[in-house]
Amino acid sequence: MQTIPIPITAIFVGILALMLVGISIRVTVLRARKKISFSDGGDKQLGAAIRVQGNFIEYVPMALALMGLIEWLGTKHWIVYLFGIVLLAARLTHAWGLYADVFQGRVAGTSVSWLLLAVGGLAVIGLVA
Repeated sequence: MQTIPIPITAIFVGILALMLVGISIRVTVLRARKKISFSDGGDKQLGAAIRVQGNFIEYVPMALALMGLIEWLGTKHWIVYLFGIVLLAARLTHAWGLYADVFQGRVAGTSVSWLLLAVGGLAVIGLVA
């Protein structure tokens, strides 16, 4: 069996993939329950679920790519774990904020995601340069 060069990132890819499945199932169940096959049909609950899914898909892949590069470039394992834990917490906070209609949760989740992208981007540039 081959070893993967970025095992910590691989663990978080798995966890976040499962989170995306859960988020996506929620959208599908709401669509079926409300009989809305396209867009959100003006339904606030479905609209929030769609945005949780969309926002996740917009931010998580780049964050995981940065995390993988940071790990591959030899960063200490605790830093890579911290990156992954903060990413997971940010996405959970964002989802909770939208589902529960708690604006501060949405803002916190998004802001932390932006911060991770910025720090991750700068770290990769710094490690490569």
